[in-house]
Amino acid sequence: MKLLTRIFIFFLFFISAGLAYGTTLEEYIKKAAEAGNAGDPARAAEIMEKAVEEYPDSASAHAYLGLFYGIQAGTAQDFMAAGQFCSTSFTALDKAVLIDPDSPSARLYRGLMGVNVPVFLGKLEGGIIDLECLIDLSRRSPGLVSAEHLLQAYDLLGTGYQKNEDIIKACGAWEKIKELSPGSETALQAEAKMKKYCAPEVLEKARAQKKESSVREPTGDAAGMLRKGKAAFQAENYDEAEKLLREALRSDSENAEINKWLGYTIGRQGEKGYDKRIAEDTDLRSGLVFEAMGYLDKAVTHAPDDIELRLNRGQWGILFPFFAGKLDQGIEDLEYVLRSDASDSAKAMAQFYLGLAHQKKALTCWIKVATKHSQSEAAELVYRQMRPDIKHVDLSAYTAPFLLIDFVLGFQDELPPQIGIWIEGPGGEYIKTVYVSGFSGYVEDKQIVLPAWAESSEFRHTDGVTGASIDIGHHVFIWDITDHLGKKVESGDYTVKVEVSHWPSMKYQLVAADINIGKKRRKTIVEEGKMIPYLEVEYFPKNVESVR
Repeated sequence: MKLLTRIFIFFLFFISAGLAYGTTLEEYIKKAAEAGNAGDPARAAEIMEKAVEEYPDSASAHAYLGLFYGIQAGTAQDFMAAGQFCSTSFTALDKAVLIDPDSPSARLYRGLMGVNVPVFLGKLEGGIIDLECLIDLSRRSPGLVSAEHLLQAYDLLGTGYQKNEDIIKACGAWEKIKELSPGSETALQAEAKMKKYCAPEVLEKARAQKKESSVREPTGDAAGMLRKGKAAFQAENYDEAEKLLREALRSDSENAEINKWLGYTIGRQGEKGYDKRIAEDTDLRSGLVFEAMGYLDKAVTHAPDDIELRLNRGQWGILFPFFAGKLDQGIEDLEYVLRSDASDSAKAMAQFYLGLAHQKKALTCWIKVATKHSQSEAAELVYRQMRPDIKHVDLSAYTAPFLLIDFVLGFQDELPPQIGIWIEGPGGEYIKTVYVSGFSGYVEDKQIVLPAWAESSEFRHTDGVTGASIDIGHHVFIWDITDHLGKKVESGDYTVKVEVSHWPSMKYQLVAADINIGKKRRKTIVEEGKMIPYLEVEYFPKNVESVR
C-alpha cells in the first residue's frame, strides 16, 4: 500500500501544479487537489462528489472522484475499509471511461488503480489496457496527454507487465522511460529495474518461451472457435467452452462477442460450490468472479448497446458476492435495460433483479448498524427483524435412537456464514462432525473462521458431512449416535457444539448444549447470544414410545 500511496502523491503534485483557474469544474478539481496534498483525501473526495452532482456527464469529474477514493484505499489501515474505498473508486472510474473512452484522466487513473491493487481483484489486465490506450491516444492526438502523465503511464505499464509476467514488455516500458526523461529520478529507478530484471540471458530465455508459446497459438478462425465455444457452453461443457473461447480471444482480443461468452463461461464456473480445490487456492472462487466480470466489462466497453449483455452483466453484478464491487454497476445496467426498447420479458427480469439489488442494499445498512452500533437500540431492532420464528419439526420419519439438533441462526451478513456442528464426549474428546460449511470443511487447516471446530475435529472424516452453506433461519440436524468411525457410542454425557462465524462483519458465536445419552428421553435448551439465539437438543432412545 505504501507504493500505491507514493504514486498517488506524485499525481496530486501534478494536479495542483498543472491546473489554472477556469471553469467551475477545474476549480473543484483544484480545491480537491489542495485537500489531498494537505493529507485529507476524504475531504477531496467530498469536494469531487459535489462536482459530479453538478457535472454528471463529465468524465474528468468521475475520474478525479475515483482517484481520491483510490487514495483513501491506499492509505486505509482497515482491510474492509480499504476494500470499500477500492470498490467505490472503480465504480467512479468505470463511469468516467464509459462517458468518454478517450478521456486521458479516466484512462490514466483507472490504469493506475488496476496496476497497483492486489492481483486477485482481477483488475491488472484492464489496467494495462487502459494505460496502453492512453499511450495510443498520445500518438493519435499529440499534446492531449502531458509529458508527465505519459512518463507515469510507461512507469505504471512496466509494473503491470512485470506483474503479468511479461518481462519483455516490462523492459521495453522501462527503456522508453529512459528515452523520454533521461537522468530523471523515474529514469534512474527504471534503469535499476532493468539491471535487475533485463539481463541479456533473461530476455533471451523469455523470447524463447514466447516463441514456443506462439507456435501453440491458433492461427485461424476466431469466428469458428467462438461458434464451437458457444455450443459447448449451451451443452454445459464449461471446461471445453473456456478452452475454445480463450483460443478465440487470442486471435481477436477486442471482440465483444468473444469476451461476452468467455465472461459467461467463467461466471458459470464460479457458481459451483466449494470443493477440495479450495485447500490449494482459497481465492479460487473469488478469482473466477473477478475474471468473469472483467471479460463482461470489456465486452460492454466494445458493445455498450447490447441489451442481452447489459441484462446479464446487471444480473451477475447483483448476484456476485459483495466483494466484487459491482452492485451499483449492476443497477446501472438494469436501469439501462428499462430505458431501452428491450422486450417486456427482459424488462420484467431487470425489474426483478433491481428489487433484489435494493434488498441487498437494505441488508448492508442493517449490517452496519449491528456492527458499528452493536449496543444500541437500533441494533436490537435489527436482531429482532432478522430473527425468524421458531418452528418444531415432525420427526416421525426418523428411527430411534437419534439426537435432534434444532437451532436458529439469527443474523444475516453479506455472505452466508461458516457453521460447524459437532459432538464431544464426557472428557471433551472429539466424537463426530454432524455438519460443517463447504469452505471450512474443504479448506481444512487453512481455515481460521471456525477455531473451536478445527481444534476439536482436526478435520477428521468430514467428507460426508461437508455441505452447502446455510444462512439465517431455523435448521434441524440429526446425530445418529455414532462416532466419526461409524461405531455406536456408549451411554453417558455428551456435548453438542454449534459454532458460527460471519464475514465481513466478523460476528461470531460458539454455543454448547449438554445431553445424556442413555435409556431415557432427554432435552436441553440453550438461549443465549444473538448469532445463535436458540439451540435445542433432544435425545430419543431406542423403543421410545412417541417421536413427534
